[in-house]
Amino acid sequence: MKGKIKVYHLHGLGSSCSSTKATLVKELSQSFGFDFTCFEFDYLKKDLPWEVLNFLNRNVDKNLPFILVGSSMGSYTWLDYLVHNKDIFKNPNFKMAILITPPTTLFDNLEKWNPLFGKEKLFLRYGEDYIKSYPEAVKLMHWDIKWANYRLLTLAKEKVVSIIAKRDTVVNNEPIYELIKLVPSVRYYEIDDEHPLREKIDELERVLKEIFQYLAK
Repeated sequence: MKGKIKVYHLHGLGSSCSSTKATLVKELSQSFGFDFTCFEFDYLKKDLPWEVLNFLNRNVDKNLPFILVGSSMGSYTWLDYLVHNKDIFKNPNFKMAILITPPTTLFDNLEKWNPLFGKEKLFLRYGEDYIKSYPEAVKLMHWDIKWANYRLLTLAKEKVVSIIAKRDTVVNNEPIYELIKLVPSVRYYEIDDEHPLREKIDELERVLKEIFQYLAK
């Protein structure tokens, strides 16, 4: 194989590179002799989606074999990256994108929003820490909605694997399940747990190990 495989990991919203899942991916990567890199972002507070995308375009080395791994918001971000870099699927160095509990849209349920109510700010459903000015929130929504179908359809690509939490109440899995009905070739694992996968972290490890073993051949 030409060069050591690089594993690029993106953590979830409000998480970090020292989280349980990031640590698990790091340890598995190292056990297979892969080179692990975790990019740390303060999603939505400081690092907005288009800013993160620009960073990834500059920092993902596509000249060596590489794997993309994301958890939750990190999966959403990799989907955006793939949507905006469609030629990546023709690159033989791209081994796989492994998406753990992937949201395909940030705003899957607008009822979880507090709309304007005559105010000048919007409250994102993640909590008051994520208050955005109205113009910024509109831009964020436009970005999210504009590419929603492309992100969803990207899950049907051969080199994309999704790991779905069966009892997820954070991510709306319905669009993914509808996609699976339409495109039976969608590659996915389903774990009977809630969004954080805390109860079945051992099962997540088993799934990731199985995928890494396949990619290490």
